[in-house]
Amino acid sequence: MEKLEKILVPTDFSPLSKRALLTALLLARKTGAEIKLLYVVPTYDRISAFNISVDSKEEMMERARKWAEKKMVDFLRGEDLSGITLTEEIDYGNEAQTIIERSDSMGCDLIVIASHGYSGLAKTVFGSVAEKVLKLSNTPVLVVKKDEKP
Repeated sequence: MEKLEKILVPTDFSPLSKRALLTALLLARKTGAEIKLLYVVPTYDRISAFNISVDSKEEMMERARKWAEKKMVDFLRGEDLSGITLTEEIDYGNEAQTIIERSDSMGCDLIVIASHGYSGLAKTVFGSVAEKVLKLSNTPVLVVKKDEKP
């Protein structure tokens, strides 16, 4: 891998996502890389099946954005970001696909993502965002697992 300049950290604001952020912060301090913290608001085409008007869908998406902005502030509260360039990003779409697209469009050198423990039927039906990103991304991916420390 060449020099790290941009690290993408997708988050769902979970404790495991916090570990992924802490891992990225360590890497950024060592390499001087900037961090792009990304939350993807999932969108569902199925919403239209419930006859929700466009205004209602737009209103719902705006509420989701405001919620995500507040969660982003809470998520970063108390973290030492001195000497770190960190940009907060909120986007809409399929989580894995959007993470990959944003990584490409921002020119990220690494994605640091938390693994999440779906198991059984849930994993079969939904899969894992981290697993999909790992399989489909052209950008190197570092998966932070539950028992790993930054």
